[in-house]
Amino acid sequence: MSSKIYSIPIVDDEGFKFTLDQPADSLIAAVLLMHRWLNCQHAVDIEMLQLTERDKKKLSLQKEKELTEQKLQAIYKTQYAITDSPWPNHVCIQKMKPLKEQERQLKAKISELEAEIWS
Repeated sequence: MSSKIYSIPIVDDEGFKFTLDQPADSLIAAVLLMHRWLNCQHAVDIEMLQLTERDKKKLSLQKEKELTEQKLQAIYKTQYAITDSPWPNHVCIQKMKPLKEQERQLKAKISELEAEIWS
């Protein structure tokens, strides 16, 4: 895909509306990049974008995927902390069992979300 510049409508916390240009491969990618850049201090005005229902659904799925990936990263950090702890091996194994199951579930959910996003 070639990168294109999208004008993203923004609403600040006082209700002031303005647009910012964001280069990206697609409108959805531009909205997500702008959302990250703004760091949630302002909101992207989804209504002004006039997205189709399909695009709104994809955007929602993409946000859910990112949140799930953040949860997975937290699991990895917890697993690392457990394996790097002074606990005996059998205690580490016991503590890792529920985390391994959560990791499996999150990976499955991410795969499902990706399939739905690209369908």
